[in-house]
Amino acid sequence: MKLSLEERIERKREYQKRYHQNMTEEEKEKVREESRRYQEIYRKNRTEEQKKKLKEYHKRYRQNMTEEKKDKRIEKSKEYQRQYYLKNIDDIKKRKKERSREHFLKKKIQKVMNE
Repeated sequence: MKLSLEERIERKREYQKRYHQNMTEEEKEKVREESRRYQEIYRKNRTEEQKKKLKEYHKRYRQNMTEEKKDKRIEKSKEYQRQYYLKNIDDIKKRKKERSREHFLKKKIQKVMNE
């Protein structure tokens, strides 16, 4: 018996659902990593027309967003930034220290040059 298109799609969905539920955390992370890598390659290889279409789509999406969704999105962004900061605090402090040292040395060199 041949299945209809809808039935095949539904079977495939169910199969994917069971497959993902049975994955270990390591396998899930591997899939996420592959997906990120693919998306990065896809982004780099977009044509100008594709970039323009995507930009217009995002613009319409933001314009049609409700205030509640906007607030939720802002909160999510803040939380992401906070997590990023906590995760990378050592690197951030190190870079800040290097910049301040460079700034100090530049000022010292300027002072010497002006004398």
